[in-house]
Amino acid sequence: MRVFRLVATPVLLLGLLAFLVWGASWGWRNLTAPIPEPEPTPCVTMTAAAVTPATVSVRVLNGGFTSGLAYREAQRLEGVGFTVIRTGNTDERITTTLIRGGEENMPGMQLVASYFAGATIEPDGRVDGTIDVMVGSEFEGPGPEPLTEIAAGEDGTYCAPPSPSPSVSGSEAPASPEGTPPVEETPAEEG
Repeated sequence: MRVFRLVATPVLLLGLLAFLVWGASWGWRNLTAPIPEPEPTPCVTMTAAAVTPATVSVRVLNGGFTSGLAYREAQRLEGVGFTVIRTGNTDERITTTLIRGGEENMPGMQLVASYFAGATIEPDGRVDGTIDVMVGSEFEGPGPEPLTEIAAGEDGTYCAPPSPSPSVSGSEAPASPEGTPPVEETPAEEG
């Protein structure tokens, strides 16, 4: 029995130490692993004869060196009815104006491109229905003849971003505390 204890104790301790090292390495790998990106929510296919600025959601990004350019262009687009989701900078250096979005959102990209002189349309693989407007260091300014609407796709459909939550009608709007008016968020000046 004494020989068994002399042999079993170190073997058991080595086994526990190996298990502890394995557990620590497994935990470290999982702790330092990158967080996976969520899958984008596909756009909602809408039926309409024409796409208007009110049906298009854009992100305006500054890829050049002109401070505040994306913010000013976002304000201009909001002024004509586009929904601006985000304004900011991009790490990608852009010289001219690029309009990027999913292939199924081509009418919306063409509509947005009409608001920028010298804009280039680049379809990408996105499925969320948003359009990126990337302004660069050689920004040419507003388009000479911006469109107010453009025909929807061949089958009369276009791709709209899904709404983050159900819309609330005026009669269902939640009351603000103690009768104070609701506070509207204003975008911070970026780009």
